[in-house]
Amino acid sequence: MTNAERKKRILELVSRNRSVQITDLTELFDVSVMTIRRDLAELEEKKYIKRVYGGAVLNEEELNKPYFPRAAINSITKGLIARRAVEFIHDGDTIFLDLGTTVLSVSRYLEGKSRLSVITCSIPVVNELEKYDDITVYSLGGELKRENHAFLGAGTEAEVEKYCADIAFIGVAGISFDFGLTNFYHQTASLCNKLMRHSKKVILLADSSKFGKAKPAVVGKLSDIDIIITDDGIPGAYLEAFQHMNVEVVMVEKPE
Repeated sequence: MTNAERKKRILELVSRNRSVQITDLTELFDVSVMTIRRDLAELEEKKYIKRVYGGAVLNEEELNKPYFPRAAINSITKGLIARRAVEFIHDGDTIFLDLGTTVLSVSRYLEGKSRLSVITCSIPVVNELEKYDDITVYSLGGELKRENHAFLGAGTEAEVEKYCADIAFIGVAGISFDFGLTNFYHQTASLCNKLMRHSKKVILLADSSKFGKAKPAVVGKLSDIDIIITDDGIPGAYLEAFQHMNVEVVMVEKPE
């Protein structure tokens, strides 16, 4: 196991359990205490975790940002990305819309589309789509997570098993070479991965501020997506990497 793989696994454990112990990690990975301490120090430096006596805990600072204030961040760019995303939707399509704030913008630009079936766990998305008479909306059940304004958990993921979508529109909180596609919470990451696996095409919507960042919960690999719609602030290294992976990159012009 490489250093990057070990740190990725540590992040997954912290995301699931909210904390980890150094002694448990040394046994799990069969490495020294010093090695684990270095790993934790690097993860803390990037603000993924906070070290505490004997281990580490999840960095809750970013996780506690309310949903709608997060939706307002880079809202103009998110709107431009959403408009481009709608161009990939054809009349009669079945699509997944996840609970990300950029994906929420897609639901606001569907006027003129007909015979769509939209499957979502997001309450704000459902509220937006209520006004469209020619869109059939399927709401994924599960446990209501008020902080996410969405239904999440095992029940929600079980509902996904009933569908096969033409396109899954997903959003993530971080995109990095070390950890791939990541989100704030394990439940949101797990659901997002499930949507990807039940779709013929996966389109990632992410403004350039997400690049070079990683959050605690892993969604999947960069190569798991078919198309990414972003802005022209995307770092060149990621643009080149996506081209090598045969991932189509669609860019909008970032507002001044």
